[in-house]
Parts: sequence; structure tokens; C-alpha cells
Amino acid sequence: MAKEGELFRKTIARWRSDPVAFVRDNFKVEPDEWQVDALRAFADPSIPRMSLQACAGPGKSALLAWCGWYFLSCFGEPGDHPKGLAVAITNDNLRANLWPEFAKWQQRSPYLKEYFEWTSERIYAKQHKATWFLEARSWPKTANAEEQGKTISGLHGGYVLVLVDESGAIPATVGRAAEQALATKVKFGKVMQAGNPLVRDGMLGEAASRR
Repeated sequence: MAKEGELFRKTIARWRSDPVAFVRDNFKVEPDEWQVDALRAFADPSIPRMSLQACAGPGKSALLAWCGWYFLSCFGEPGDHPKGLAVAITNDNLRANLWPEFAKWQQRSPYLKEYFEWTSERIYAKQHKATWFLEARSWPKTANAEEQGKTISGLHGGYVLVLVDESGAIPATVGRAAEQALATKVKFGKVMQAGNPLVRDGMLGEAASRR
């Protein structure tokens, strides 16, 4: 058992240092070149914010799901587990696209199926249901920018992640609310968004023009 535990720790350490290996080992796919670059940037703790800007279809949602699973699998420590949120432009969009993408990739990985549970509301570590999770959140269709921002406020810890899909038309104030998770002394914190750059004053547009 001791040898098995040591092998497990070494595997996690190898994945943490090489997110591309994590994807290859668990999902049996070869990422595109741009996905390799994004995976490596995601693993870099000195890069707290990432935005993926592209047309529909190149694999943005797949990459968000890979990064979410990588985060849940490779970060955290006793007493400080990884915590994350996932949102999209609408609840329907989240339920139809990004959230089932997590389920799809989990089914390819014996490791993820053994240690994590996917539900319609959250993904959690089976041994730490309340403290080790990625949660699907949404806002009412009538919500204004302030109300949308409150939906993703309140995430704190040493290891935090906010994933935002289809962020092209999401108000920039929502992105600023997401960054509250990075305000405390995090050991690994990331706000990652993806979408089509539809408007200049949205969350994605602000990220594209930030200097």
C-alpha cells in the first residue's frame, strides 16, 4: 500500500508539472498546438487571468473542461482544498455546453471516475464533498450586471478557479467580481474565460484590450 501511495503522489506531481501529460493520460487525446500553449499557461501560477478568443468550434469548451479537471486533480493540500465556480452567459448555455463537457471527459478517465462525482450542480471529490469542488452557478435571465457579479462573488481559499464560458457579451463588471477570488493570498488562483468577442465593453473585450 505504501508503494501504491508513493506512485500515486508521483503521478499527481508529474501531472501538476505537465498539464499536457494530464490530458493525454486521462483523456487519450492529443491537444492542438494552441491548446498546448493554453494548458501550459493555465498551469503557470504567475498567470492569474486568461481569456480565449475565437470563433465557434475550435475546442474552447473542451479546454475549459480539461483545465477544470486538471485543477481539481492536481492542486490543494490537507486543510485547503481546491474550490471553483463555472458560469456562462445563460444558465441554458452552461447546461447545454460546458457542464456536460465535464461529464464527457470524465467518462474517458478511470482516475476521474474513481475519485470524483459529477452531478447537475457540482463536481466534488468523493472523500471531501463539502470542501473540494467545482460548482455550476447561474443568474436569472432578468439579472442586471450587479446581480450577475454577485453570483460569482464569495469564492476564497488558497486554491481557487473561476471558469466563464461564452463571455463575449457578459458585462465587464462580472469579470471584476470574479477577480475578487484573486484578492486574497492565493497559492494558485485563476480566472479563465472563453468566447467570441461580440462587444467591446464586455468581459472578454475588456480582457482583450487590457494592458
